[in-house]
Amino acid sequence: MAFDPDRVRTVTFDSYSTLVDVDAAEKALADRVPEPESVSRLWRRRSLAYTFVATHVDAYQPFYEMNRDALQYALDAHGVDISTEERDEILAVYHELDVFDDVRDGLQRLVDADYDCYVVSNGNPEMLSSMVDHADIGDLLADTI
Repeated sequence: MAFDPDRVRTVTFDSYSTLVDVDAAEKALADRVPEPESVSRLWRRRSLAYTFVATHVDAYQPFYEMNRDALQYALDAHGVDISTEERDEILAVYHELDVFDDVRDGLQRLVDADYDCYVVSNGNPEMLSSMVDHADIGDLLADTI
């Protein structure tokens, strides 16, 4: 079946790693762990794995909780012992992620072409709201789901 742009009115996007750069989490780890890149990559892989498994077994948890558990796993796997407060400070970076350079322009082009743009994510509403606010793309989105 060929793409018919006249039949499409809505475009949806995943948020994390599609619109916003989750690699910024590595910066939050930089002053706290000896191998920030390695911890960050394991954290992200484990976060995605937890999400996929939870979806498959119908055991939904808010993204923040799974992301927190994934971070703890990555820290433990690397033998890093930090306080709960420090861990929560690292997790807070997910409220302040930057959009990729081409996101705003791409969304604007879609809106100008009369498409409704949505973000669909397993992020909880508070995380999505702060992500959209920080990324300054709220004016281009119909909603977040």
